[in-house]
Amino acid sequence: MKKPLIILAVLLSLLHKITALNLLLNNATYDNRHNANLSEPAILRCEVVNNIDDESLIWYRGTGQVDIKSENSVNVSSICIPELTIEDNGVSFTCLLKQNTSIKLSLQMNVLFPPKLSGETKILAEEGKTVEITCGFKANPAAAMFWRQNNSLFTLPSHYKQYMTSETLQLTIEKATKADSANYTCVALSKGNETIRVIELIVGDRQPGLPVEAIAAAVVVGALIIAFGMFARRDQVFKVCKKGHHETAM
Repeated sequence: MKKPLIILAVLLSLLHKITALNLLLNNATYDNRHNANLSEPAILRCEVVNNIDDESLIWYRGTGQVDIKSENSVNVSSICIPELTIEDNGVSFTCLLKQNTSIKLSLQMNVLFPPKLSGETKILAEEGKTVEITCGFKANPAAAMFWRQNNSLFTLPSHYKQYMTSETLQLTIEKATKADSANYTCVALSKGNETIRVIELIVGDRQPGLPVEAIAAAVVVGALIIAFGMFARRDQVFKVCKKGHHETAM
């Protein structure tokens, strides 16, 4: 009777280990988010719970494995980010059991930062041409984006088109005129505060270009000169070739 009892005890122990073994990631047993402000440090702590033996842990940042020391990988493991950046926002950190990677928890970084605007500050354009004024932006939480002209809100004329993506606000002016010259202010409104970037547009006279007919005529003349030159050298080339062939035959 002792042998079956021993086998049963071993099976129960293994069953307990399989079913009860779990992880805690920043004291949570489920995937979650870590809220922090830009430039703040972040500490992520992963712990094995209900384990019988020592368990090794590994970390991933996105799809890349994080290099940690061996003494920081047994049963409890921590990683530290000294200073959070915009690039850390939205990135997931995952803690896994090395021997059973199906046991894992993930934490997504939610880095809060005010709007950051980018782009040219001065654009020179010609009359009659299409002009694109682009303002790049990043913000968390998302900001309301809009344009001002000469520091005033304005209704877009018919030859103006506005486009917006997740990270750019663009104003396209078709067949620009000198009257379109102005300071265009890209405005990001977040939590009642404004962040701005002023872009100066100067539309000048259209530069005269070479007539299409003149360009075409120049191309034709150039081609004819090359052709005549090759034709004029034909007899000379043939003579050299014939002479070389005669000398070789000798």
